[in-house]
Amino acid sequence: MFIKIFSVIFLGTLIGTVVSLSVQLFLFLVNFLSKVAINSEYNFKNFSEILNFPVQFLFFIIIIPGSIGYLVGKIRSFTKEQRWHGPPDVILAVHTKNNPLNIKTGFLTSFSSILSISAGGSVGQYGPLVHFGATIGAEIKNIFKKVGNYQIFLGAGVAAAISSGFGAPIAGLVFAREVILRHQSLASFSPILISSVIAYFISKTFFGFEPILSSSIGGLNSLKEFPALIFSGLICGIVAVFYMKALTHKKFFPDISKITPTFQPAIAGMICGIVGIFIPEVTGLGTSTILDILSLNISLKLAIYFLIFKLLLTTICLRMGLIGGVFAPALFLGACTGIILGVSFKVLLPDTNIALYAIASMAAVGSCVIGGPVANMMIILELTSDYQATLAAGVSIVFASLISSKLMGQSVFDKVLLNRDIDLEIGDENLILKNLKLTKIKHQDYCTLKENHNTNEAVKILSKSGYSEGYVLDNKQILINKISLPQLLNSKNNIKLKDLKRIKYLKLNSDENIYNAINLCKNFVGESIPIVSQENKILGVIGESDLLKIIVETHQKQMDIEHKS
Repeated sequence: MFIKIFSVIFLGTLIGTVVSLSVQLFLFLVNFLSKVAINSEYNFKNFSEILNFPVQFLFFIIIIPGSIGYLVGKIRSFTKEQRWHGPPDVILAVHTKNNPLNIKTGFLTSFSSILSISAGGSVGQYGPLVHFGATIGAEIKNIFKKVGNYQIFLGAGVAAAISSGFGAPIAGLVFAREVILRHQSLASFSPILISSVIAYFISKTFFGFEPILSSSIGGLNSLKEFPALIFSGLICGIVAVFYMKALTHKKFFPDISKITPTFQPAIAGMICGIVGIFIPEVTGLGTSTILDILSLNISLKLAIYFLIFKLLLTTICLRMGLIGGVFAPALFLGACTGIILGVSFKVLLPDTNIALYAIASMAAVGSCVIGGPVANMMIILELTSDYQATLAAGVSIVFASLISSKLMGQSVFDKVLLNRDIDLEIGDENLILKNLKLTKIKHQDYCTLKENHNTNEAVKILSKSGYSEGYVLDNKQILINKISLPQLLNSKNNIKLKDLKRIKYLKLNSDENIYNAINLCKNFVGESIPIVSQENKILGVIGESDLLKIIVETHQKQMDIEHKS
């Protein structure tokens, strides 16, 4: 008992410490390289200034982001990865056994995201942090193979990353369980909480933390604002859907397949450099701009401009190979939407708290995008310590989620996985079954007959074998028919099997997964189902008992994972 308690405390502390230090190094490099690569004094306010500025400096502004983007592309080609990794891969690693995380990919993904942000890329930092935190958890699990399970280590790494990055330990715990693990077992609670708390105190004590949100937002000034808050949630849901569709649907972005993958991020970097000349506020993380929005230091006109160009630039960056998160841009879009709505509501309701709508809209858009409504509420609560603002955010989140689920159906993470033919909505057990091939449960307990056998011979063979069904093969061992004993007894004597009427029968391809096979076999009645190759050669058979056995085994294993540390 004491050994188990000690191991939980030790591992939670270890993961929290390592992840916290890694996150702080990440954030330091992001801030440092961003200042070096994109010097704010080179941002121009109007076109006349650009024309009068030396050409070499204008070229310098474009070439640096472009070169950094090219380096990002070269790193991806070096790793031979078809895509960058992020939170969807963490979710996949948690719910399947065939997609483990590795430290090499985690490190290179994190480093490339630092480069992407320093190039002025309109991407977030929290997605890479979540992935790298989970990767560290996976690597520590490889060291302590006999302690805990893989899911808990990944969850602890994710919670520590969110806790250290946001300064929100409770949100880290909730995010790990709500978005990543997607179950609420007691086994995972203690190590994940310890990891999150340790990461928070290390970041707070040794590195300090400046929250992005104000601690004096306040709540609704009148109940008359409540319908406006509901309406803002609906609008935020639409904004979130546009954002997610822009990132995931092919029709929302031109075909760039003819551009070499190495050069795609370079082009994106140059676009960021050009956009940074005119609207520097929409490049990079956009943290300072969000603070200006929350402080009501921007006009309605600018908020509209920022909303449009942030959406466009983020889509370009992520579609063209720059690597980063989707959450920070979602917060930016939500803040802009909230300001637009708040200013509009103030015309009818003079006492409208505009900053409250900005906070609530940030949470609403962010929740729809990453799929963590409770986690987003916890972030608001921990960063503002404002209960009323948190409740207002919750109202917007509810109605935004209604619109988003109706129009989109899932978060951007789930949509990315769905594009890879991985549907998390079917549940963990079914997902496991979908990753298992029929060849795993096939057996050789069946009877074969030759096409030149006559019916009398076939009856004798089946009677002797103890089977009520047999599979007819030609001289090349190709399956041509399936016959039953009653069918043979009702046929004329001495008719060759190849001359019997061919009947329709269920057969399954060898590359079929067990989940699909179960659905195909729902109405099956018989002794066995043949599994065939592409050449229609029989490789084995399965029965209803085989499918039932694998379902029970999978269920038991999943219960063990969720309820045992």
